[in-house]
Amino acid sequence: MRAEHEITVRVVSPEEADHNVAEFWLGDKLFGLTRLEDGELLLRIEQRADGAAILVNAHSLANALAQAKTLLQSY
Repeated sequence: MRAEHEITVRVVSPEEADHNVAEFWLGDKLFGLTRLEDGELLLRIEQRADGAAILVNAHSLANALAQAKTLLQSY
C-alpha cells in the first residue's frame, strides 16, 4: 500500500466552520474530520470501510492541517 499525497481539505458551510469542522479527503474518500476539544483543534481519523490502514504522507498531512486551520479561521 502506498502513501497518499493529495489531501483535499473542505469546509462545506459556515455552520461547520462555527463547529470547527473541516473535512479531509483522499480522492473521493473522506478520511478525517477536525473538531475543537478543550480549545485545541483535533483530527479524528475515520476507519476505512475495508478495515485496511490509511497511509498519508506526513508532509501532506502537515500542510492539510495548516490549511484546515486557515480555512476555519477565515469564516
